[in-house]
Amino acid sequence: MTTPRVIGREDISAAVKSTWQDASRVLIFTNSKVVHSTFETTEVERAALTTVFADRETALKQGLVLGGRRYEVHRFHPPLVYGRTMDGDAETSTGIAILKVDSGKYGSPTYALITYEMPNVSARMVQMLADFGKTCLEG
Repeated sequence: MTTPRVIGREDISAAVKSTWQDASRVLIFTNSKVVHSTFETTEVERAALTTVFADRETALKQGLVLGGRRYEVHRFHPPLVYGRTMDGDAETSTGIAILKVDSGKYGSPTYALITYEMPNVSARMVQMLADFGKTCLEG
């Protein structure tokens, strides 16, 4: 068995910087540590984010909560779950997407989360997240 290649902080930071100019927030984490983040989160908050992968019903009921703000899940397609805020005008809503990589370069399930503002739409940002996962996170 080969040891997974771990991307260093500089490498992942460079990949995030070059990929996510249109994301308002980026978080990459495992069950035990934050790999990269552009904002502060708590361990409890990160653990809650991972539960949306349990099943579709759970994801739709609980949504995603980040920084005290609720995002309604409107697509459950593991390894991707995504949605949007529904607390105002659709043109000013914020999108969110989370990707789960089961056996990534960090040796355990790895999650990548982004938020994005209009005019960025899920069709573009979710595909970018999937591509980022394949390129930077998969083992």
